[in-house]
Amino acid sequence: MKALENAGILSFEKNRFNHRLKLQKYVYIARNFGFKAPYYYSLYLHGPYSPSLAADYYAIDNFKSEEPIDLDERFVKLVRNKSEEWLELASTVIMIKKRYANIDRGKLIELVKTAKPHATTEDLNRIIEHLAKYDLLI
Repeated sequence: MKALENAGILSFEKNRFNHRLKLQKYVYIARNFGFKAPYYYSLYLHGPYSPSLAADYYAIDNFKSEEPIDLDERFVKLVRNKSEEWLELASTVIMIKKRYANIDRGKLIELVKTAKPHATTEDLNRIIEHLAKYDLLI
C-alpha cells in the first residue's frame, strides 16, 4: 500500500469504503503488469473482489513494515486519477475478457452491462480502447 501512496495513487485508509474498493481494483489490475498477488478474485457487486485481500487489509495496522514494491510505470499511468466507477468497469472488463478469451467486443460489452446495468456502451467502448493500449485484453 505504501507503493500506491509513493506513486501518488492512493493514501489508503481502511475505514473508507472507496479506498477499499480502489485497492481491490488496483491489486487486480496490477496483476496484469506482473505484480505477484496470491489472491483469488470473484465478480461481486462492485467488480472483482478478493475476500482474502480484504482480510489482509483489515488485519494490517501498521504499513511501515511493508517490503518495498516497484510498481510498473504503465500500471501507474493507467490507474492514476481514475474514478471508482472507471476502476470497477475496467477491472470487470478485464475479468470477463480473461474468463472468455475469444469473446468479441459486442458480447463483452453485453456481459459487462448485464453485471453493471449503469454502464453505458460509450463508456465501455472508451474503457476497452484504453485497456487495449496497454495490451490488457489479449
